Amino acid sequence: MTAQFLPPVMILFVGLLTLSSAFQITSTSHQKAVTKLDALSRREVLEASKKVSAAMLFVGTTAPLMTPAPAFANSVAKTDKQVAEKYFFNGLFRDQKNPDGYRIVTGAVNKPGSVTFKDTTDGKGIDVPMMAVKDEETGKVTLKMDLTPYDAKKYPGEVVATVKKDGCIQFPDGNLWQKVGGVYGVYIDGFAPYPKYRRLVLPGKGDDLVVTLVSGKQVFDTTGVDLGKKGLYVDFPSKQCTGKVNRKKGTIAWADGNSWTKV
Repeated sequence: MTAQFLPPVMILFVGLLTLSSAFQITSTSHQKAVTKLDALSRREVLEASKKVSAAMLFVGTTAPLMTPAPAFANSVAKTDKQVAEKYFFNGLFRDQKNPDGYRIVTGAVNKPGSVTFKDTTDGKGIDVPMMAVKDEETGKVTLKMDLTPYDAKKYPGEVVATVKKDGCIQFPDGNLWQKVGGVYGVYIDGFAPYPKYRRLVLPGKGDDLVVTLVSGKQVFDTTGVDLGKKGLYVDFPSKQCTGKVNRKKGTIAWADGNSWTKV
């Protein structure tokens, strides 16, 4: 019997099927790799990518796979900037009437969103439903919030706030929410679709930060430290990473090619 050999492409396909049990990639409209961060660390995905590259060299092919070329990186950065502009009313805000805490606004126009109220940095967060509505003629965005879960006595019904051009949120009673600057904020993950997947860098106790990874319905909290010019240190699952922070552009760049963009 004559020995049968699989062509290199078939060998590669089999190798990829084997690796699929280790990590999963989903195609999005941005053509980004969506990593299941609840199960895997970024380091593990990178190692898996190296194994695939090694397998390809073994079968004699030089076709690139999951290699972040500069053109792709620039395209992703441009796309995320456009997404951030679209969601300019999202983010981390300081409430003038409650300066010890913060508010987190997330959601798309004409779709159910939410606002998280925390009156102190270490206090319990309260989520309230929110709907962002955009006037197509003027471009003005208003946020309709049901604040009953937060304070039913003070806010028995719906409250409508206006998003100003500078991104601040103005309330009918004169109260103002101002977007927090610096490294704190809500971020777009360059490898995942926003807002279903989002990354939050929040104030913690003392000099510590709280970094929250929201992946759909799964939420993971970890700790971090703002190192100033040296970047942002984060204790990710099974690894520790330091990202390069560009406060002017509102981005955090990671060693694996991923980048977070602040909304």
